[in-house]
Amino acid sequence: MEFFDKYSYKQKNYALAILAVLIAAVVYKHKISVLLETNQLKVELEDKIQQASTADSDIRSTQIEIAQLNRFLGEENNSVEKVQQGFLNFFAKRADQISVYQVNEVLGYKHPDFTINTHLVVLKGDYLHTLRFIYDLEKEFRLAKVLNCTFEYKKYSSDDEKSLYTTLLIQNYLK
Repeated sequence: MEFFDKYSYKQKNYALAILAVLIAAVVYKHKISVLLETNQLKVELEDKIQQASTADSDIRSTQIEIAQLNRFLGEENNSVEKVQQGFLNFFAKRADQISVYQVNEVLGYKHPDFTINTHLVVLKGDYLHTLRFIYDLEKEFRLAKVLNCTFEYKKYSSDDEKSLYTTLLIQNYLK
């Protein structure tokens, strides 16, 4: 090997060190980095497999939570017309000796994530029948929920006689 004889041991050691660094870099680039990336992907896939194995129970629990919230808040994404028509149909079926005196314009509160519609309805009739209707409304009306209820015994206009008026605030939510 006459080619290497003209270089000193110091130069040969420098060349050997540079060659060792280059070989280490090539090995890291082609073998070790691939191994590390493969291990990372393996861990991610194991996590996804774990999530997939519990996905059915997660979906069921989420559906149960949504159903509970719908019972508490009323069904979501019902239009104003659908809620009002549903209330009037419910009223026609369940009301006894009470009448709808007034239905006011719907008040809407807009948030970036949802909209809250508040319906104001004034009922006229005696206390027990009104109370029974409100109880049925809270228990069975699914399109919206009763927010507030006030009773007043007064004259609404000069032509009327004194009667019991019940003001109901009913809310529904839209996404």
